[in-house]
Amino acid sequence: MVDTEVLSRTDPRALDVVTPLGGVRFAVRLGGWAVPARPELTWGLPSGARLCRWRSESARLDVLSGRTASGPSGVTRDAVLFRVLAREDVGEFVVEAELAGAPAGAGVWESAFSAETADAVVSVGGPGAELLRRYSRAGQHVPPYWSRLLGGDAVERTGGRLAWRLPRVARGDYADLWVAVAWSEPDRHPGTWPAVDLDPARVQRELTQ
Repeated sequence: MVDTEVLSRTDPRALDVVTPLGGVRFAVRLGGWAVPARPELTWGLPSGARLCRWRSESARLDVLSGRTASGPSGVTRDAVLFRVLAREDVGEFVVEAELAGAPAGAGVWESAFSAETADAVVSVGGPGAELLRRYSRAGQHVPPYWSRLLGGDAVERTGGRLAWRLPRVARGDYADLWVAVAWSEPDRHPGTWPAVDLDPARVQRELTQ
């Protein structure tokens, strides 16, 4: 994602995004490896973003996260970009995002949800299966064989929780997944929903400049 030789190390801390309705917490599993909450290494970027890294014998996980300036007016948006680099075959790539204590009745769509109170609305979302298949066929972000392995049930949605259960990553390949967390005051137009539809390449450029 970025040359770490030119970055400054910072204290590692668990991945989360703090919103007005609570924290969005992330969990990752790569094959049989449940990735620890706290990263092994963390660097700060000039944009204010951070790069976190975890390593095992079979894979390296890099996560780039930070506040973006390219979202809709009046909406605050954090982006979290995951990249798996497979040293050996990784059986599956699972990412979970959960808004702790999300209000009951959260609106749920294919690969996103929104939760609203009288004070704020928060949306969390990422790519659906069909979008990932399109990237796979184009040779972008995910392996080319994912186009035939990804099923329509690749994303699980339950209230304030999303889980991407993605196919294997073969030795020497990489795979990306991206999640957006956006919030604003209630009843703003166009609101937080458009903000979770990220262009991952654009956001990566923004966070690493």
